[in-house]
Amino acid sequence: MIVIAEGGRRVAVRADEVSAAYVGVRAARCARSASPGPGREVRAVVELSRAFGGVTMRALLGAAFSPDPQGTFIVFEVPFGEEMGLGAVATCASELGPPLVAGMPRDFADAALDGLAGDPAVAALPAGLLRVDRAGFHELGASEMAFKLVGELLGCVVDALLHNRDPRTVAQAVGRAW
Repeated sequence: MIVIAEGGRRVAVRADEVSAAYVGVRAARCARSASPGPGREVRAVVELSRAFGGVTMRALLGAAFSPDPQGTFIVFEVPFGEEMGLGAVATCASELGPPLVAGMPRDFADAALDGLAGDPAVAALPAGLLRVDRAGFHELGASEMAFKLVGELLGCVVDALLHNRDPRTVAQAVGRAW
């Protein structure tokens, strides 16, 4: 596990967090052209805590990448449930604070997908499916911005793992850019 702290920004990167596992009833999806070359199965979970305007944004997102050697596209998928409500039990382990509520509310799925899929002009991942299946949120600190940032971070960490680069270096660079 990797924990990075710089000022009011903290990031945790780990291989998995089973307490964040969830199943959505619907999914936000998009596809982009894939980069040439083979992929391999990888999994990563990232979490952020960022002080912003008197509020601390908190979100956790994890995904598994499954390669498709015959494919030409990378498909990003973010399953989600109902809209966020208050009073849910926080059972999702957190490296950066108190437990989070496991799951992906409808409110944040599109923002997570936007961050995860990134800019289409940026280098693409190999052909396959990158499916989010771990998520956690703080009822007061979750926001579209938090999930867009954590989605961006997750996409960068998965890319680093697929290309045998150090996820710590990548996470530090992304965290500093916030």
